[in-house]
Amino acid sequence: MVLRWTAAAMFETKKGFRRIKACKQLPILKQALIEHRQKGQLDQIKDAA
Repeated sequence: MVLRWTAAAMFETKKGFRRIKACKQLPILKQALIEHRQKGQLDQIKDAA
């Protein structure tokens, strides 16, 4: 039943999804997200010290 609900939800939300127009910029976004995550981890380490 959970699988059915998930499929129905994905089918309904499909209408709201948009195509990525700048797919060549995805590696830049990925790198920025990785750096942001690492910075957050460093901040947590500094706060714990």
